[in-house]
Amino acid sequence: MAVNTAAIKSLLRPGLKTVFGDYPMYEGQWADIFTRNKSNMASEVDVEMRYLSLAQLKTEGASVSYDLNSGERYSTIYNHQTIGLGFIITREAMRDNLYQSAFPNQAKALSNSLKQTKEIRAASVLNNGFTAGAFALGDGQALFSTAHPIDNGTVANTFSVQADLSEASLEAAVIGTQKFRDIAGNRVMVKPTKLIVPAELQFTAERLLKTELRTSTANNDINAMYSLSTVPQGYRVNQFLTDPNGWYLMTNAENGFKYFERDPVETDMTTDFDTKSIKVSAIERYSFGVSNFRASWASQGAS
Repeated sequence: MAVNTAAIKSLLRPGLKTVFGDYPMYEGQWADIFTRNKSNMASEVDVEMRYLSLAQLKTEGASVSYDLNSGERYSTIYNHQTIGLGFIITREAMRDNLYQSAFPNQAKALSNSLKQTKEIRAASVLNNGFTAGAFALGDGQALFSTAHPIDNGTVANTFSVQADLSEASLEAAVIGTQKFRDIAGNRVMVKPTKLIVPAELQFTAERLLKTELRTSTANNDINAMYSLSTVPQGYRVNQFLTDPNGWYLMTNAENGFKYFERDPVETDMTTDFDTKSIKVSAIERYSFGVSNFRASWASQGAS
Protein backbone atom coordinates (compact mmCIF):
# COMPACT_ATOMS: atom_id res chain seq x y z
CA MET A 1 0.00 0.00 0.00
CA ALA A 2 1.31 3.43 -0.87
CA VAL A 3 1.96 6.12 1.72
CA ASN A 4 -0.96 8.44 1.14
CA THR A 5 -2.27 11.64 2.73
CA ALA A 6 -4.23 9.63 5.32
CA ALA A 7 -0.99 8.00 6.49
CA ILE A 8 0.65 11.39 7.13
CA LYS A 9 -2.36 13.50 8.06
CA SER A 10 -0.50 15.31 10.86
CA LEU A 11 2.10 16.49 8.37
CA LEU A 12 -0.45 18.22 6.18
CA ARG A 13 -1.17 21.10 8.56
CA PRO A 14 1.08 23.67 10.26
CA GLY A 15 2.01 23.73 13.93
CA LEU A 16 3.66 20.32 14.17
CA LYS A 17 6.67 20.68 16.49
CA THR A 18 8.58 17.41 16.06
CA VAL A 19 8.63 14.49 13.67
CA PHE A 20 10.76 11.57 14.86
CA GLY A 21 11.23 7.86 14.35
CA ASP A 22 14.68 7.81 12.78
CA TYR A 23 17.22 6.14 15.10
CA PRO A 24 20.90 5.23 14.88
CA MET A 25 21.32 1.62 13.77
CA TYR A 26 23.89 -1.05 14.56
CA GLU A 27 25.80 -1.69 11.39
CA GLY A 28 29.02 -3.28 10.19
CA GLN A 29 29.09 -5.90 12.94
CA TRP A 30 29.13 -8.68 10.36
CA ALA A 31 32.59 -7.48 9.26
CA ASP A 32 34.00 -8.59 12.63
CA ILE A 33 33.24 -12.17 11.61
CA PHE A 34 33.29 -12.45 7.83
CA THR A 35 35.94 -11.63 5.25
CA ARG A 36 34.69 -9.69 2.25
CA ASN A 37 34.95 -11.23 -1.22
CA LYS A 38 33.74 -10.13 -4.64
CA SER A 39 31.91 -12.47 -6.99
CA ASN A 40 30.88 -12.24 -10.65
CA MET A 41 29.02 -15.54 -10.80
CA ALA A 42 25.69 -16.92 -9.61
CA SER A 43 27.46 -18.98 -6.94
CA GLU A 44 30.91 -19.66 -5.57
CA VAL A 45 32.40 -23.01 -4.56
CA ASP A 46 35.20 -23.66 -2.06
CA VAL A 47 36.84 -27.09 -2.09
CA GLU A 48 38.86 -28.50 0.81
CA MET A 49 41.73 -30.74 -0.25
CA ARG A 50 43.25 -33.72 1.47
CA TYR A 51 47.02 -33.55 1.14
CA LEU A 52 49.69 -35.89 2.49
CA SER A 53 49.71 -37.73 5.79
CA LEU A 54 52.74 -38.44 8.00
CA ALA A 55 55.92 -39.87 6.50
CA GLN A 56 56.54 -43.58 7.05
CA LEU A 57 59.61 -45.50 8.16
CA LYS A 58 61.61 -46.85 5.21
CA THR A 59 63.63 -49.96 5.94
CA GLU A 60 66.84 -50.74 4.11
CA GLY A 61 66.23 -51.97 0.59
CA ALA A 62 62.48 -51.40 0.80
CA SER A 63 60.40 -49.00 -1.25
CA VAL A 64 59.37 -45.59 -0.04
CA SER A 65 55.73 -45.47 1.10
CA TYR A 66 53.34 -43.57 -1.15
CA ASP A 67 50.24 -41.76 0.04
CA LEU A 68 47.63 -42.35 -2.65
CA ASN A 69 44.69 -40.72 -0.86
CA SER A 70 45.24 -37.10 -1.85
CA GLY A 71 42.41 -35.25 -3.55
CA GLU A 72 39.42 -33.05 -2.95
CA ARG A 73 37.13 -33.90 -0.05
CA TYR A 74 34.47 -31.33 0.85
CA SER A 75 32.81 -28.60 -1.17
CA THR A 76 31.00 -25.58 0.23
CA ILE A 77 28.65 -23.74 -2.10
CA TYR A 78 27.74 -20.07 -1.71
CA ASN A 79 24.50 -19.35 -3.55
CA HIS A 80 23.99 -15.61 -3.82
CA GLN A 81 20.51 -14.31 -3.01
CA THR A 82 18.88 -11.04 -3.92
CA ILE A 83 17.63 -8.94 -0.99
CA GLY A 84 15.40 -5.97 -1.63
CA LEU A 85 12.76 -3.59 -0.37
CA GLY A 86 10.83 -0.62 -1.67
CA PHE A 87 8.14 1.91 -0.86
CA ILE A 88 5.49 3.91 -2.69
CA ILE A 89 4.30 7.46 -1.97
CA THR A 90 1.32 9.00 -3.66
CA ARG A 91 1.79 12.22 -5.59
CA GLU A 92 -0.64 14.02 -3.29
CA ALA A 93 1.26 12.95 -0.17
CA MET A 94 4.50 14.21 -1.65
CA ARG A 95 3.07 17.60 -2.67
CA ASP A 96 0.93 18.27 0.39
CA ASN A 97 3.50 17.31 3.03
CA LEU A 98 4.51 20.52 4.84
CA TYR A 99 7.49 18.89 6.56
CA GLN A 100 9.32 17.31 3.68
CA SER A 101 12.71 17.83 5.36
CA ALA A 102 11.60 15.62 8.25
CA PHE A 103 9.32 13.12 6.54
CA PRO A 104 9.35 11.08 4.55
CA ASN A 105 13.02 10.35 5.17
CA GLN A 106 12.30 7.07 3.47
CA ALA A 107 15.54 6.83 1.51
CA LYS A 108 17.62 6.64 4.69
CA ALA A 109 15.13 4.22 6.19
CA LEU A 110 15.44 2.03 3.11
CA SER A 111 19.21 1.98 3.48
CA ASN A 112 18.90 1.13 7.18
CA SER A 113 16.55 -1.74 6.38
CA LEU A 114 19.03 -3.32 3.98
CA LYS A 115 21.89 -2.88 6.44
CA GLN A 116 20.01 -4.44 9.33
CA THR A 117 18.82 -7.30 7.16
CA LYS A 118 22.46 -8.00 6.30
CA GLU A 119 23.38 -8.02 9.99
CA ILE A 120 20.61 -10.51 10.77
CA ARG A 121 21.50 -12.79 7.86
CA ALA A 122 25.17 -12.76 8.83
CA ALA A 123 24.47 -13.48 12.50
CA SER A 124 22.17 -16.34 11.49
CA VAL A 125 25.27 -18.33 10.51
CA LEU A 126 26.31 -18.30 14.16
CA ASN A 127 22.78 -18.46 15.54
CA ASN A 128 22.13 -21.65 13.56
CA GLY A 129 25.66 -22.99 13.92
CA PHE A 130 24.64 -25.90 16.13
CA THR A 131 21.84 -27.06 13.82
CA ALA A 132 22.76 -29.62 11.17
CA GLY A 133 21.46 -28.65 7.75
CA ALA A 134 20.84 -25.02 8.68
CA PHE A 135 23.27 -24.06 5.92
CA ALA A 136 25.55 -26.05 3.65
CA LEU A 137 28.81 -26.82 5.43
CA GLY A 138 30.88 -29.01 3.15
CA ASP A 139 31.43 -31.97 5.47
CA GLY A 140 27.73 -32.42 6.23
CA GLN A 141 28.06 -31.49 9.90
CA ALA A 142 26.64 -28.52 11.74
CA LEU A 143 29.12 -25.66 11.80
CA PHE A 144 29.85 -26.34 15.47
CA SER A 145 30.18 -30.08 15.96
CA THR A 146 32.20 -32.64 17.89
CA ALA A 147 32.36 -34.89 14.81
CA HIS A 148 33.80 -33.06 11.81
CA PRO A 149 35.13 -35.95 9.71
CA ILE A 150 38.77 -36.31 8.75
CA ASP A 151 40.62 -39.40 7.55
CA ASN A 152 40.59 -41.99 10.34
CA GLY A 153 38.85 -39.79 12.87
CA THR A 154 36.92 -36.65 13.74
CA VAL A 155 37.68 -33.13 14.96
CA ALA A 156 35.61 -31.03 17.38
CA ASN A 157 35.10 -27.27 17.39
CA THR A 158 32.68 -27.26 20.30
CA PHE A 159 32.38 -28.96 23.68
CA SER A 160 30.78 -32.37 24.16
CA VAL A 161 29.13 -30.76 27.20
CA GLN A 162 28.29 -27.12 26.54
CA ALA A 163 29.79 -24.56 28.92
CA ASP A 164 29.01 -21.00 29.94
CA LEU A 165 31.65 -18.38 29.24
CA SER A 166 34.21 -18.46 32.04
CA GLU A 167 37.96 -18.53 32.54
CA ALA A 168 38.01 -22.34 32.51
CA SER A 169 35.80 -22.74 29.44
CA LEU A 170 37.65 -20.09 27.45
CA GLU A 171 40.97 -21.76 28.27
CA ALA A 172 39.51 -25.11 27.18
CA ALA A 173 38.34 -23.56 23.91
CA VAL A 174 41.82 -22.17 23.23
CA ILE A 175 43.33 -25.61 23.86
CA GLY A 176 40.68 -27.12 21.60
CA THR A 177 41.73 -24.90 18.70
CA GLN A 178 45.33 -26.04 19.21
CA LYS A 179 44.20 -29.61 18.57
CA PHE A 180 42.65 -28.94 15.17
CA ARG A 181 43.83 -31.29 12.42
CA ASP A 182 43.66 -31.23 8.65
CA ILE A 183 41.88 -33.87 6.55
CA ALA A 184 44.97 -36.10 6.54
CA GLY A 185 45.18 -35.94 10.33
CA ASN A 186 48.13 -33.58 10.64
CA ARG A 187 48.02 -31.08 13.49
CA VAL A 188 47.62 -27.54 12.15
CA MET A 189 48.70 -24.25 13.72
CA VAL A 190 45.58 -22.20 14.41
CA LYS A 191 45.45 -19.32 16.85
CA PRO A 192 42.49 -17.47 18.42
CA THR A 193 41.98 -13.90 17.28
CA LYS A 194 38.83 -12.49 18.89
CA LEU A 195 35.79 -13.41 20.94
CA ILE A 196 32.28 -12.72 19.65
CA VAL A 197 29.61 -12.43 22.33
CA PRO A 198 25.98 -11.29 22.64
CA ALA A 199 25.11 -8.19 24.62
CA GLU A 200 24.42 -10.31 27.70
CA LEU A 201 28.04 -11.51 27.92
CA GLN A 202 29.92 -8.28 27.23
CA PHE A 203 30.72 -7.64 30.88
CA THR A 204 31.92 -11.21 31.43
CA ALA A 205 34.15 -10.89 28.37
CA GLU A 206 35.54 -7.58 29.61
CA ARG A 207 36.50 -9.08 32.96
CA LEU A 208 38.06 -12.18 31.39
CA LEU A 209 40.17 -10.40 28.79
CA LYS A 210 40.97 -7.00 30.25
CA THR A 211 41.98 -7.63 33.86
CA GLU A 212 45.59 -8.35 34.86
CA LEU A 213 44.59 -10.61 37.76
CA ARG A 214 42.22 -13.57 37.74
CA THR A 215 38.57 -12.84 38.32
CA SER A 216 36.25 -14.40 40.91
CA THR A 217 39.09 -15.73 43.05
CA ALA A 218 40.84 -14.59 46.22
CA ASN A 219 44.17 -15.84 44.93
CA ASN A 220 46.66 -13.24 43.75
CA ASP A 221 47.25 -15.05 40.44
CA ILE A 222 47.87 -13.39 37.12
CA ASN A 223 45.21 -13.56 34.43
CA ALA A 224 46.98 -15.87 31.98
CA MET A 225 44.64 -14.89 29.15
CA TYR A 226 45.67 -11.27 29.60
CA SER A 227 49.39 -11.79 30.14
CA LEU A 228 49.75 -14.19 27.20
CA SER A 229 47.50 -12.08 24.95
CA THR A 230 45.74 -15.33 24.06
CA VAL A 231 42.87 -13.49 22.38
CA PRO A 232 44.86 -10.60 20.85
CA GLN A 233 41.94 -8.73 19.27
CA GLY A 234 39.80 -8.85 22.41
CA TYR A 235 36.06 -9.24 22.11
CA ARG A 236 33.28 -7.83 19.97
CA VAL A 237 29.62 -7.53 20.91
CA ASN A 238 27.17 -8.61 18.24
CA GLN A 239 23.67 -7.28 18.89
CA PHE A 240 22.09 -9.81 16.51
CA LEU A 241 23.09 -12.99 18.31
CA THR A 242 19.96 -14.66 19.64
CA ASP A 243 21.43 -16.99 22.28
CA PRO A 244 22.21 -14.95 25.42
CA ASN A 245 24.60 -17.69 26.57
CA GLY A 246 26.32 -18.47 23.29
CA TRP A 247 29.90 -17.37 22.63
CA TYR A 248 32.22 -17.76 19.67
CA LEU A 249 36.01 -17.82 19.68
CA MET A 250 37.27 -16.83 16.24
CA THR A 251 40.62 -18.04 14.88
CA ASN A 252 43.02 -17.14 12.10
CA ALA A 253 42.21 -20.26 10.06
CA GLU A 254 42.01 -19.33 6.39
CA ASN A 255 38.90 -19.72 4.25
CA GLY A 256 36.60 -19.60 7.23
CA PHE A 257 33.66 -17.18 7.43
CA LYS A 258 33.06 -15.60 4.03
CA TYR A 259 30.84 -12.89 2.64
CA PHE A 260 30.46 -12.77 -1.14
CA GLU A 261 29.14 -9.60 -2.72
CA ARG A 262 27.63 -10.39 -6.12
CA ASP A 263 25.89 -7.06 -6.66
CA PRO A 264 26.24 -3.97 -4.45
CA VAL A 265 23.20 -1.93 -3.43
CA GLU A 266 21.28 -0.60 -6.43
CA THR A 267 18.48 1.94 -5.99
CA ASP A 268 15.83 2.89 -8.47
CA MET A 269 13.07 5.51 -8.48
CA THR A 270 10.26 5.84 -10.98
CA THR A 271 6.88 7.47 -11.36
CA ASP A 272 4.02 5.09 -11.96
CA PHE A 273 2.42 6.02 -15.29
CA ASP A 274 -1.17 5.50 -14.19
CA THR A 275 -1.24 6.60 -10.53
CA LYS A 276 1.63 9.13 -10.65
CA SER A 277 2.83 7.68 -7.34
CA ILE A 278 6.56 7.61 -6.67
CA LYS A 279 8.09 4.14 -6.43
CA VAL A 280 11.52 3.66 -4.84
CA SER A 281 13.32 0.34 -4.46
CA ALA A 282 16.73 -0.97 -3.48
CA ILE A 283 18.27 -4.38 -3.97
CA GLU A 284 21.59 -6.10 -3.38
CA ARG A 285 22.80 -9.65 -3.91
CA TYR A 286 25.17 -11.53 -1.65
CA SER A 287 25.79 -14.67 0.42
CA PHE A 288 27.22 -15.58 3.81
CA GLY A 289 28.73 -18.91 4.77
CA VAL A 290 31.66 -20.89 6.14
CA SER A 291 34.11 -23.10 4.30
CA ASN A 292 36.47 -24.07 7.13
CA PHE A 293 35.04 -25.01 10.53
CA ARG A 294 38.47 -24.42 12.09
CA ALA A 295 37.75 -20.70 11.89
CA SER A 296 35.86 -20.85 15.18
CA TRP A 297 35.26 -22.71 18.41
CA ALA A 298 31.87 -22.07 20.00
CA SER A 299 29.62 -22.96 22.89
CA GLN A 300 25.88 -22.62 23.42
CA GLY A 301 26.45 -22.17 27.12
CA ALA A 302 25.15 -24.44 29.84
CA SER A 303 22.44 -22.12 31.20
